[in-house]
Amino acid sequence: MIELRMLGRVSLINPNAHDVQSLLGQPRRLALLAYLATPPPGMHRRDNLLALFWPELDQAHARNALRQALHVLRRALGTSAVTSHGDEEVGLDFEQVWCDVAAFERAIADGQLRDAIELYRGDLLEGFFISDAPEFERWLETERDRLRSTAVGAARALAERATEEGDANSAAEWARRGLRLAPLDEGLIQRLIEALDRLGDRAGAVRAYDDFARRLGQELEVRPSAETQALLAAVRSRVQAASPAAPPEAHSPPPPAAVSSKRRWGRLAVSVGLSAAAALVLLVEFSVGGQRGGSHPPTRPSRNAKAYDLYLRANMLVNQRQNRENDSVAITLFERIVALDPGFAAAQAGLARAYALRVSEFAPGDTAALQRAQVAAEKALRLDPNLAEAHHAQARLLWGPSNHFFHERAIAEDRRALSLDSNMDRAHQHLGNVYLHIGLLDEAIVELQRALAISPREDNALRRIAEARAYQGHYDDALGILSQVDPEANPPYWYYEMAIVLLHLGRSDSAFALIQSYLHAHPEDRGGVVTSARAVSFALAGDARRAEQDIQAAVQNGKGFIHFHHAAYHIALTYALLDQPDSAVHWLRRVADGGMPCYPLFASDPFLNNIRHNRGFVGFLREQRDQWERFRTTL
Repeated sequence: MIELRMLGRVSLINPNAHDVQSLLGQPRRLALLAYLATPPPGMHRRDNLLALFWPELDQAHARNALRQALHVLRRALGTSAVTSHGDEEVGLDFEQVWCDVAAFERAIADGQLRDAIELYRGDLLEGFFISDAPEFERWLETERDRLRSTAVGAARALAERATEEGDANSAAEWARRGLRLAPLDEGLIQRLIEALDRLGDRAGAVRAYDDFARRLGQELEVRPSAETQALLAAVRSRVQAASPAAPPEAHSPPPPAAVSSKRRWGRLAVSVGLSAAAALVLLVEFSVGGQRGGSHPPTRPSRNAKAYDLYLRANMLVNQRQNRENDSVAITLFERIVALDPGFAAAQAGLARAYALRVSEFAPGDTAALQRAQVAAEKALRLDPNLAEAHHAQARLLWGPSNHFFHERAIAEDRRALSLDSNMDRAHQHLGNVYLHIGLLDEAIVELQRALAISPREDNALRRIAEARAYQGHYDDALGILSQVDPEANPPYWYYEMAIVLLHLGRSDSAFALIQSYLHAHPEDRGGVVTSARAVSFALAGDARRAEQDIQAAVQNGKGFIHFHHAAYHIALTYALLDQPDSAVHWLRRVADGGMPCYPLFASDPFLNNIRHNRGFVGFLREQRDQWERFRTTL
């Protein structure tokens, strides 16, 4: 069998051919092989391959180049290893070609996380590059990030499993392996500190923290989270306890995280105009009956102990920071759970939610994931029609992943979930986010406050409250709230929101510096939200040429991105500032039709003032007001 390794150093072995190595010296043809070999397996249309690998050639020359490349692949791999369906589709026969990327994906899906980590020897096509193929480069960067994130998530899951099993040595080893791939991952450094502490190597735990904090400061200019600092403080306290102790305090102080959360809640209540009495009502309302928080057990636990244990882990992952690695591992775990116990309704709902997150945030074109999410959500409701998690999973699927935003239906499902479990913070947050997008801003803030009352450290709920205040024109409030949010909770959104707020406050230099720092670290700019914010900055400076360049780049980066309406709104602002009303109104319609019919924002944003007397804008605003009034009276 032919063996193709692409994770780390590229190697190709065909025991039946002698000219295989020459293929490694032909970058574009090797790139074609890599693309055909990367999951999911299947056939690829020739037209798509032409656009990926030969965009600079006309149709005839590009097709000829593809024919020559396929001829070289067949000569190296064997004629039958490269398959075709008619004249328009080509692919690989995976019965004849073994690929480490496919094996890695299978190991993850089967829950064989150790095997997956062993297969992951480095980034996909490490150091590889071909010129004049921007679509391929974009695909390669996306796949590199996805596979690396999945490997990091697997290492984190193994470290957590070892921690739960009391195997501190293994926990430390898996945490170290994960940190080699993701040196700034706080979840992994926390697992490493815990493991070293349990092994009695508290000096090693302190060194690990210091190294991590130094890297974080150098690369991101931030400090470790309060949770990580509290963990390290506990380790240091045990180091001090080993030496002669000071007299004990009469009263133990509350944990730093609790103090931080209470202070943050108090500041938030004041900044959004929430009275002290109302804040107290919210805090009491969601504290009585126990602190369930964001990860609460299902109403009908599985009888399978292994499935339930995995459920708790998977649920924790999908409720943590929204990133590709957490979501990938959560999907893997949920798939294992429903295989162990197909009747576990809460796990089916969790699987639907994890797949919905994948489609809405990380892989918008993954139709298989969308279908899997829909099937799992329907199954959860069939198994338990009164399961809050199942109704919330339906709400998420109705709002975004299918590239449709069924606002009213999603709201109804979230409300049903909350009628069954009023302490479900993620349903409050999702409902608040839907309200935010359709312009019910006061209602959005209330729901997001409720989410924070349950989970005070939920940075994305806090960030969305800042967004609502900005939409209401309270930019100073928005700035103060955003300053309390950890940017790593959702980096592209935090950076663009902070930049737009600064631009509204007239702090253009600060906004531009912030944008540049993000784009330097993330040139791919998933969704185009920060690049489009820079277009607004250029428009304010009167630089139409660079603003237009950023618009085109944002459109390219945002292809297929489900929440592209945020970038589209920045594009509309840019054209309004450049006094191009027809283009501005065209993009505003795309914003509204694409999931964000936020009338109060359109009616009050000063960056739209140049077009307020334009006939097209006046008509658009009238339509949006009528729809908003209907939302207010019927929802």
